[in-house]
Amino acid sequence: MSDADSLAAMEREENRRGAFFRCVESRNPFLDNRINGPSANDVDVDEIHQTAFARLTRLAREACDGRRGVGAVLWGEAGIGKSHLLSRLGRWANHESQACFVYLHNLQAAPEHLPRSLLHTVVSILTRGRQRHFVGSPLFELVHASLLDAVQQQMGQYSWPQLAGAYARLIEGIAEGDLPGATLIDHTVWDVLFRFYRSAYRANQGKEDGIVAALAVRWLAGQTLDPEEARTLELPPAQRADEAVALIDNQQIKQVLVALTRLAASKQRPFLLVFDQVDNLDEEQAAALARFLEAVIDSSPNLLVVTAGVKDTLIRWRENRVIQSSAWDRLAQMEITLQRVSPAEAVRIIASRLQCILEPFADLELVRKRRQEDALFPLGEAWREQFFQDRVEIRPRDAINWAREGWRQQQESLGRRDPLDWLMRWPKDGDSGSGAPDEPTTEDIREAIDRKIAEKLAANREQLEREPHTLPADADHLAGLVYALLLQCRDSAHRHGVWEVERIPPPRQNARPTYDLSIRRREEGAVADTRTGVLFLTAQSAISVAGFLRRLLEDARPLDRVVLVTDERVGLPLGPRGQEHLDDLLQQGPQHFQTLELTFAEYVELEAFQRVVGLAKSRDLEIEARPGRVRTVTEQEVIEAYHRQGRYLASRLLRTLLEATAADESESLPCSESGSGIH
Repeated sequence: MSDADSLAAMEREENRRGAFFRCVESRNPFLDNRINGPSANDVDVDEIHQTAFARLTRLAREACDGRRGVGAVLWGEAGIGKSHLLSRLGRWANHESQACFVYLHNLQAAPEHLPRSLLHTVVSILTRGRQRHFVGSPLFELVHASLLDAVQQQMGQYSWPQLAGAYARLIEGIAEGDLPGATLIDHTVWDVLFRFYRSAYRANQGKEDGIVAALAVRWLAGQTLDPEEARTLELPPAQRADEAVALIDNQQIKQVLVALTRLAASKQRPFLLVFDQVDNLDEEQAAALARFLEAVIDSSPNLLVVTAGVKDTLIRWRENRVIQSSAWDRLAQMEITLQRVSPAEAVRIIASRLQCILEPFADLELVRKRRQEDALFPLGEAWREQFFQDRVEIRPRDAINWAREGWRQQQESLGRRDPLDWLMRWPKDGDSGSGAPDEPTTEDIREAIDRKIAEKLAANREQLEREPHTLPADADHLAGLVYALLLQCRDSAHRHGVWEVERIPPPRQNARPTYDLSIRRREEGAVADTRTGVLFLTAQSAISVAGFLRRLLEDARPLDRVVLVTDERVGLPLGPRGQEHLDDLLQQGPQHFQTLELTFAEYVELEAFQRVVGLAKSRDLEIEARPGRVRTVTEQEVIEAYHRQGRYLASRLLRTLLEATAADESESLPCSESGSGIH
């Protein structure tokens, strides 16, 4: 090798070492001790909780092979690894499409609306949130598999009438062959699924515009259609010719979910509904969800429902009969308890994260040498002895927290030394970290809480923006979300003048109230309260929108102010009648009627707010106020931090609802002569 080549090699080596030192100083692979949802990129150790994982996959196969519904509860203490295990289950399901996996988290709809909101999210996930171009989506593939079943897996050219006939025979065969207890076939649901497939397929070939497929998705998701749209889809009309058409009740909503599980059976794929952190629900929501899932499990011939939460909360719900015995027997047919791990297993968790961050530098001679000497470099065997010695069992989260502290100590040591000297002399001059850390002050705790909240909000925003189909434009969910956030402002101090926040119950079964929420406020020094009604509207049916606006106009006991909230992804579809009603409402002036269209980013921010509160509620939010001093953050501490940081008023929607007068926030919906409104 020439001198020039040697110099170049030395320079490359030096540059690589510099990159390694910067990586150690700037990154701590143990900062995140909890995942926000299933991911293909999680650092996972297959041996951890392998028995529980194998049991879940076996239950999924048994549900499919036995053509039955199965419920399993996955529980344990906070920080034990429930969400990591569910993420592993998701990767198993998605690997070569072994199962249909739907992960649900942070359900917020009112109890009576939970089933419809649940269905909306399921269909959004199965269509990847698409409004068109459905070919290749999970829902399209499920229907495609059933059509292959219908023609006995014989590939070839078929006319659409031939396929329709074969499909009809398949449905009759399913109905005749179902096990006892399975729900009766709803032919309307199956017909709509066929029309969805035909329209999506032909649109992909450029033979039609795909509007029928889009309408089918809306109806299957529990959303409303105008009468003309319903006729396009060949649906039965509503009771009145001028009414919007939608799934009528929970029984019809259940029929769609049951049909989806049957479709998955055509591909010999278990259908998994996975509910994470259900302990964040309030008791009424938990009761309603359990009742509905009981019916779905009883009626589905290929379904595994996994309910995950903190064991103490779920047991309390069972003992207090929040969840009735019959529902519990279905949801918890199988109880899977996650236990703490052994020190050896905890070391494997740490080693897996070290492997991920150090692998890019495996070619560096000194790094390779240190890893050969000590598999836990740069934490080291001394670190393991300090934290793991004499322990019989360990929470995975605790092991990660201790590793975070060990990595921080090495960062400090590296920062005080010449980097090359630190690497060459490691671990002789490394910090032992044996000294007891100082007790954190009140200010330390507050700053640590603020940092953790900012970190978790950012992580949730990033995930939701990456997977927008998990947060569809759903008025029921949005109403529940805003209700929960407003309750956080209604406390003994009556912050922002909020004295009462109410969900408005529907006037009768399967009807919708005039408003979703009612807020009673009293300004300091005022002698009277003011009441604000909030209506969340994401309907894509102009007839449905006109009906909501008409009820606002005809309200016999109007409130002081009404705020109409829409979603930019849907807008406010207006026909001539709806435009007329909107014009009349706008004439009341912004002090009485306001409109606000949420951007997706604003919706995501509200969702992230509540998800972080939910983490604290389930004791899944922890801080390190001083090195080595880890503590749980309470739900109230998160709420106090939101108030302290002004996060509630930073939200345009919450500010509109919380301020005394929000005339400056008013947005007049653009009205055109054609009456098209917002689209």
